[in-house]
Amino acid sequence: MNTNLTMKTTDQYICELLSVDNKQGMSLLFKKYFESLVIWADTFLNDMDQSKDLVQDLFVNIWKKRTYQDWNPDKLSSYLHVSVKNACFNKLKKLDVLKHSIEIGQFDKIYDEFESNKEEIVIKILEEVEKLPAGGREVVKCIYLKGMKYQEAADELNVSVSTIKTQLVRSLKTLRANSEKLRDFFLLYFFSKK
Repeated sequence: MNTNLTMKTTDQYICELLSVDNKQGMSLLFKKYFESLVIWADTFLNDMDQSKDLVQDLFVNIWKKRTYQDWNPDKLSSYLHVSVKNACFNKLKKLDVLKHSIEIGQFDKIYDEFESNKEEIVIKILEEVEKLPAGGREVVKCIYLKGMKYQEAADELNVSVSTIKTQLVRSLKTLRANSEKLRDFFLLYFFSKK
């Protein structure tokens, strides 16, 4: 028998059981997907115990929140794998926040250097802003130097708010990429202007 058909039928059966809140559906779902989802999680977390915990938590949340009510059997595997990936990324973000809290001392050094050499640094930042392409340069000036809101800048430049946001992101990336020495000061300067 075709394994794809068996898998599809099995997912169909699991979804039918879950749609009527039958615990057997959850049990079959767990048996069928737990191991592969743990391996999938481990590709992101590189920690088998954390991966098992994460997938177990996912199954508990699925049951508690009844997210299974409208599942499409044809997309069940994809849904589960994307859910695990997202849960892994969320977990990694939390770990990253803890890592960054340790780096606060580094921020203090950057701030002290900025304050000590502010005039010189501001001149260099403004020179870098002038090197930006015209559209990005005008957006940076409106948002950061003039303190405009996105809508105000969009109105002044006759573009959409979406264009303002896109240009701003590109410009900040360009500024940080083009000037290694100033990269830590750009956002510090721009946000001190607001």
